[in-house]
Amino acid sequence: MQTIGDKLEEARKRKGISIREAAETTKIRGDYLQKFEANTFDLDLPPLYIRGFLRSYARYLDLDPERVVSDFNSVLAEGKPTRRETREVYGRVDFADTARSSDAGEAAPATRSAQDQALMLKFALLGGGAIVVVVVIIVLFKVLFFNSPTKAASPPQTTEQPIQPADSKENTLNLIARGPVRVKVVRLSDNQVLFPGLVPMALGETKVIRYSSSLKVTVDDPAKLSIEINGQRKEIPIREYGYFLITVEP
Repeated sequence: MQTIGDKLEEARKRKGISIREAAETTKIRGDYLQKFEANTFDLDLPPLYIRGFLRSYARYLDLDPERVVSDFNSVLAEGKPTRRETREVYGRVDFADTARSSDAGEAAPATRSAQDQALMLKFALLGGGAIVVVVVIIVLFKVLFFNSPTKAASPPQTTEQPIQPADSKENTLNLIARGPVRVKVVRLSDNQVLFPGLVPMALGETKVIRYSSSLKVTVDDPAKLSIEINGQRKEIPIREYGYFLITVEP
């Protein structure tokens, strides 16, 4: 009595197709089809999936799918008989003698091992090259962004100091408000305004101005302002255009 595998294999060869062609058409893994034809059903799959695969494969081979599934159910009920493993490789049938099949079986792992070693060597070389590239990039980054700015930021140790006039000295002008008063201070050498006087000084407010050249001080009400030069009180004797004016010499 023919087994399930015998029926499947005979039907496939009658159609003149290979395991690979059947796998590509049915979308079932080729090793599953080989095991079905070898009458081996010890797949790591639930029986429900195996029945579905057998039904699709039988329909593809023009066999009665329900009959094939029924035979499979009988196999499950009685046990799992096995037969010899088929010698067919995906896409061709090996008609060589037993010795040649044995040699081919031994040569295939050796060839596969050599291919695996070559692949591992290629990945190792690629990984080593990638590491070298990363190291070079890090070194260049350090050289460009750390060493160069450091050198550029290092100024010469000898710097020229501005020469001060021998007779120049800094003086202090204190403006003390004795009431709301407007005061303006201008440096005569360049007409730079040192104190604008736009807002009146409040009672008790003090403004300190340091200077080394002549100043012109204008005040709207001298009675509300006290002036001290280097700690000494200074009077405001001159009146000009409605303002009291004093020239402070260094």
